Amino acid sequence: MSARGSTRAWLIVAMLFLFMVINFADKAVFGLAAVPIMHDLNLSPREFGFVGSSFFLLFSLSGIGFGFVANRVQSKWLLALLAVIWSAVQFPLVTASVTLPVLIVSRVLLGVGEGPAFPLAQHACFKWFDNAHRNVPNTVVQQGASAGLMLAGPILSYIIVRYDWHMAFFALGIVGVVWTALWLAIGRDGPVGAAEPAHAGHAADTDRQALGAALDNAGETIAYRHLLLNRTFMGVLFIYFVEYAVVSLAFTWFPVYLQRGLGYAPIDTGWLFSTIVGSFIPVSLLLAWVSQRLIRQGVSSRLARGALVGGFAMAGGALFIAISSGLDPVLKVVCLALGGAASQLVFSFGPLMISDIVSVRQRGALLGINSSIGTLAGLIAPALMGGIVQANHGNPALGYEHGFLVVGALLLVSGALGLVLLNPEQSRQRILDAARRTRTQSLVGESQQQRAVAPSMDLGQR
Repeated sequence: MSARGSTRAWLIVAMLFLFMVINFADKAVFGLAAVPIMHDLNLSPREFGFVGSSFFLLFSLSGIGFGFVANRVQSKWLLALLAVIWSAVQFPLVTASVTLPVLIVSRVLLGVGEGPAFPLAQHACFKWFDNAHRNVPNTVVQQGASAGLMLAGPILSYIIVRYDWHMAFFALGIVGVVWTALWLAIGRDGPVGAAEPAHAGHAADTDRQALGAALDNAGETIAYRHLLLNRTFMGVLFIYFVEYAVVSLAFTWFPVYLQRGLGYAPIDTGWLFSTIVGSFIPVSLLLAWVSQRLIRQGVSSRLARGALVGGFAMAGGALFIAISSGLDPVLKVVCLALGGAASQLVFSFGPLMISDIVSVRQRGALLGINSSIGTLAGLIAPALMGGIVQANHGNPALGYEHGFLVVGALLLVSGALGLVLLNPEQSRQRILDAARRTRTQSLVGESQQQRAVAPSMDLGQR
């Protein structure tokens, strides 16, 4: 198979893109239906924030568990199982007799199904493309998230206004069932494994692949303490955590802010929300293409991926801080869009940098751990925003903007740390050195045991 991917590879990318579209439409429906849900169930902003956070109660644990399972089980079957879970939990919300406990249970179970979705989709994508050609297909898969939010805006808003919010959940359940059927017919795992082919003319890429083979030959597995405590993984994890706070606020509170904070009508809110998240797509794809060209020209992953992630996180932070200033509402929407777009790169480039430092044998688990810990921000951010809004009940817009100010400051800090910490080449070499030392110590120990046993065996024979 070509390193660039076969026709089958790009068909899988298309299916994984749709997988992420549905995944994030499932998330977005809660924010888009926020006002009627709060009205029908008589929820305060703080209570609604806690319901939004309940989605993440088991999200991270599920992600870690499925990540380790992905080391041994084909991605095809795991992705199908997740889609079945998403579909099943939508249908209890279809009836008009939905209660608060039913809503919470549905969101918690949806989190169980969606926690592993993104890292497993990336893991499946990586099986079809080598390191030098992963940026663009991986970003296409990741942009399914933005496309899901973008399409959900007008479509689900129309369903909610034309019918009611229950029918929006029903529609998503049906879409999930259809995708599952198609995936079972089309989906399969790719052939790209640990020993990825080198490409002449790309010395840095050749070095990375040689190191990858060395990592696989260093032992059966590398101790997870070496993988989890290296600077690159810690840098990715911290930025992932902060930027996922932005994502969780996007599908929980952005539509409410547009409607109650800036005064837009429900249908206009749907279109504006779609425009905001739609701006994420061209920015991410353009930067992925630039980064991939740099990687293929031999530029280090530290510069081609890490510097972009850290720099754009800081730019996103500045834009979110600007929302809290006295700007015109239209300019606030522009800052929301550009700030959100700038703070998305870690979801494309972070897993690629993790893939730089780990062999395929342990990649699924490490991606799952990163995503599961990073997405804990979703357990905190919606509830925290709800509390801030509740504290500014007399001026809802001010409450949201205080929340955006906090997010902006965290993005600035995380981006600055990223510029310092993200260095996949150095991390990978240190992991390899640690693995070799562990292997040498193990061989020395075995040799000493054999020498200790040999004299006793000789005496026994005498």
